[in-house]
Amino acid sequence: MADDIPAPDGKVARRTLHFFWLTDYSASMGGKKIATLNQAIRESLPLIQKAVAAHPQVQVMMRAIRFSDEAAWHVGPAPVPAEQFFWPELQADGLTSTAKAIRLLIPELSVEKMPRRGLPPVCILVSDGYCTDAEGEYDKAIAELNHIPWGMKAIRLAIAIGDESDYNEAELLKFSNQEKVGILKAHTPEELLNFIKWASTEATLGSSRSKSQDLAGGTGNVSLPPPPPPPAITSSTEPF
Repeated sequence: MADDIPAPDGKVARRTLHFFWLTDYSASMGGKKIATLNQAIRESLPLIQKAVAAHPQVQVMMRAIRFSDEAAWHVGPAPVPAEQFFWPELQADGLTSTAKAIRLLIPELSVEKMPRRGLPPVCILVSDGYCTDAEGEYDKAIAELNHIPWGMKAIRLAIAIGDESDYNEAELLKFSNQEKVGILKAHTPEELLNFIKWASTEATLGSSRSKSQDLAGGTGNVSLPPPPPPPAITSSTEPF
């Protein structure tokens, strides 16, 4: 795959930033969770475009994987320019096949499909439950992700939805590679909305500001700052 996209005027080459959403739409995501997720991703799209406006050399190409009983492309597998990306409505149903979603992502981060030198891809995982794939499959998928160069260099973030007893924090920590961020825990719709907006824009900016990564030059991970504090809890705040 070519490293750069020629600009229409032929003067400025653009570097591609590949952005992947991995979103849980299992039955437990029903109601406020799935409605807020749909809203938050849609509201984050213009913010991402605004965030990279100061980096005209960067072209954000976006895709999305959804997972419940199985994992499938929600948007893709062909990447879509961020300014043309549309988020189709998700309806909650089924289990939580997180490992299958990661395995669907892995081939898209291969050296054959990614530029040898380029911007770190952004991968954001959103889930509210334990992985329901066969025992050991999640760890195998994470090991494969960590084994490929672009899997290591990617900016990987995980957003957990609901009470801490609802999801496996240790699993999600294995996906995230941002020590200062850890797991973004959304207990309320307001927190989920804020975390999705923050994670998507901050990760995009972090990748846009970085130098092109050379696969022969070590991991070179981009480190994001800690997230902002959650919104203040008020009498009108309702947890998921």
